[in-house]
Amino acid sequence: MCARKYTSFFYLGFSFFMLFCIGTAYSQQDPQITQNMFDKFLYNPGVVGSQPSINVGLLHRSQWVGVDGAPSTQNLTVESRIEALHGGIGLNVINDELGPLSTKTATISYAYQLMLDEKNQLGFGFSFGMMQIGFDEEWVTPDNTPDSSLPPVGSSATVPDIGLGVYFTSENYYLGLSATHVIPFEADFDGVATFNPARHYYLSAGYDYDLNEDFSIRPSYYMKTDGVVFQMDFNCNAFYKQKHWAGFSYRIEDAFAFLVGFEVSKNLTLGYAYDVVTSKLASETTGGHELMLRYSFDLDIIGKPDTRYKNIRFL
Repeated sequence: MCARKYTSFFYLGFSFFMLFCIGTAYSQQDPQITQNMFDKFLYNPGVVGSQPSINVGLLHRSQWVGVDGAPSTQNLTVESRIEALHGGIGLNVINDELGPLSTKTATISYAYQLMLDEKNQLGFGFSFGMMQIGFDEEWVTPDNTPDSSLPPVGSSATVPDIGLGVYFTSENYYLGLSATHVIPFEADFDGVATFNPARHYYLSAGYDYDLNEDFSIRPSYYMKTDGVVFQMDFNCNAFYKQKHWAGFSYRIEDAFAFLVGFEVSKNLTLGYAYDVVTSKLASETTGGHELMLRYSFDLDIIGKPDTRYKNIRFL
């Protein structure tokens, strides 16, 4: 039990060390999500307004269950097509916690959607908002002594946050490229430590292949990097009548995940993912859980058929 406790502390401490050293803040990783193929607006503002609908999403993720201070993430997204703006607007709110550190981000987004032809569309997105970094509890070392190199409990700092994204959709596939924290604003904690949100780059792609009228397969790829750490997810989901799905995801050197979801009602869908950790932390945790709830309804646009499920936007 003692060895397990200290091993867990080591991994969590190492993750936290990547954020802060004495007097200096190292770059923080953006929140990790498994159902990234369903929540592309989380990391790409170019997605906003790509569909003639209003979409509301809620996501909760508990990572490394069983490890004290393990990452926990909540996300709210709201986005809608606005024809008068030739695109759409959106709201993205994120709460991310790791040990004593909490990061709260709220951004608004606009994307211009360019119709290349009847089947191809290209979105150019921009997001702007604020990021608040705070210390909610005292971080202690294994011998139960406070870490004096960190800011005091209750301290916080707020910095602007800017993101950019490009999102291409066709009848059967999509391709996205985006960046978060484009301008590296520095948050200073009274000289004790500084915080530098690292610029992250994202690449996402997916294809929709219909087996027959009832079944389709949707492989997708997701890559995230800050130039130092790379995360690559290979995903595949099978859909039944475009309303129910099951699949898997493999995150290289980190986890293997199982995904399942279904249509609760005409406009409401529920998704769940369970991560089986394959890294060295596997013996210290029972895995990770992620729950997603999405509500979507089409806007009344003349001549626009109901593509809410067939469109690649909902991969």
